[in-house]
Amino acid sequence: MKRRTVLAAAAIGSVATSANAAGSASAAAHSSGALPASAAGPVALAGWQLRWAPEANVHGLDAFEGVEDDRANSHPAGQPHIFVPSGTNEYRFNMHMVDRDSMTDRQRQEVKGMVWQGVNLILLPGETWKLAHSMFIPVSLKSTTSFTHIMQTKAPGTGTLPMITMSLRRVNNVQKIELVVGGTRVGMADLVPLQNKWIDVELEMTIGDSERVRWVLRDGATTVIDVTRTGVDTFLEDRVRPKWGIYRSLGDTSGSLQDCYLLIRNMRCYKWSESEPPPSGTRYEAENATISQGVVESNWTGFTGTGFVNMDNIVGSYVQWTVNAPTAGMATLTFRYANGTTATRPMDISVNGALVADELGFIPTPAWDDWDTRTVTNVRLNAGANTVRATSTTSAGGPNLDHLEVQVTGPAPVDYQAENATISQGVVESNHTGFTGTGFVNVDNIVGSYVQFAVTGPATSVAIRFANGTTTGRPMTLSVDGGAGSNVDFPSTGVWTTWNTVTVPVSLGAGAHTIRLSSATANGGPNLDKITLS
Repeated sequence: MKRRTVLAAAAIGSVATSANAAGSASAAAHSSGALPASAAGPVALAGWQLRWAPEANVHGLDAFEGVEDDRANSHPAGQPHIFVPSGTNEYRFNMHMVDRDSMTDRQRQEVKGMVWQGVNLILLPGETWKLAHSMFIPVSLKSTTSFTHIMQTKAPGTGTLPMITMSLRRVNNVQKIELVVGGTRVGMADLVPLQNKWIDVELEMTIGDSERVRWVLRDGATTVIDVTRTGVDTFLEDRVRPKWGIYRSLGDTSGSLQDCYLLIRNMRCYKWSESEPPPSGTRYEAENATISQGVVESNWTGFTGTGFVNMDNIVGSYVQWTVNAPTAGMATLTFRYANGTTATRPMDISVNGALVADELGFIPTPAWDDWDTRTVTNVRLNAGANTVRATSTTSAGGPNLDHLEVQVTGPAPVDYQAENATISQGVVESNHTGFTGTGFVNVDNIVGSYVQFAVTGPATSVAIRFANGTTTGRPMTLSVDGGAGSNVDFPSTGVWTTWNTVTVPVSLGAGAHTIRLSSATANGGPNLDKITLS
């Protein structure tokens, strides 16, 4: 099968960077102790990895997944509204009073998503990212009484709500620039002193529910605002995709709307990582896959490759790709599609015959030539050839499918059974059902009884499967390679046949290691079934 193999960030240069390679803001963030949970402990290789660094005069608009330039075609004479001005290295977003979005009570000129070497950057829950850029806000682009967004994060799909917005808003008739996350205002600064000059922006975010963001604005050497907020929701569904440009309501009552523009340059994206290399990405075109009850067409623009697959409107029509992996591991699947109808077209996604996404919804896109993506995470691939099949589940068939991108995100999780580990003051038993392997370890009710696992790195987390049929917690101390231990609580599971999992961040380099779980009280630890490294 014809495919294109790329490395999502390798061409940026030295990918694993120190915190100060991303600027003093990142160094300050991580010297303050506000690290992601997975970055705790002795992490020699932890730092910001540069994943995206487009130069406007080199990469142009190919740096983005999509360009929403007058998508309602309301002002052809003003097109293009988004472009790289001749002789510059910046992106310009023009907005005219006559411009209208597909919803005519608002205006939109935005770019969305990040593409490096032909592969989309995928931002997922549990990860920490930093987005940085410089921007020039002229006096003609004013704060308004309704929304005027100049940056957003959203999930793919038309009509999805923003998770984070950077906006120009009037507060008590004073022009402000603000950051709002999940309805919570994180910070705000006066806009007027920042207009008609280049200013620098950084947004750090850990993706998930009740997580952390940090927002920094700099005017030259002066830090205008540097604020951190925890306990905010930065994820809704699918994945996080940033947008830049001007998206504003026509409902302003202050008389601030006029023809305007926005300039952006020096766009960068970093991922906080301990030792993980950039994910490798491979694109597989749908027109080169195995097709059942569908045809290859090219009558709608915007596709990649030589065409796309139009699925027959019937249950069971499918596209199946053969995906090659050099070693067994975990992967993220991203399907690029268009659905110009008004109804979601669900598909079952299976890998090597096993269902991994049940009726994944391919929601409507604004038109058949407006392409979007749906993402499936934590998919296990075998070494060698794998099959990925997308099957229509309704009589309306599936969407038009353009391509599949496969990003290998890391090695497959590895299980280590407790009954095969080194046991001090404990016994292997099998009298309580629900365990995996051939049994579990019942450690003696004494301080210091332990189970020690011989494991192989690299790994960034350990999941411990246990049962605790008592009514009180049974804490244990977890130590790696004989180092200082950290406390892990194992709460009651109600009965000894109910098994739960506790996940703990670790930092294991490549090679052999030991993980020891030692009872911290005279009650001993819980029954231990296995640990899983990932």
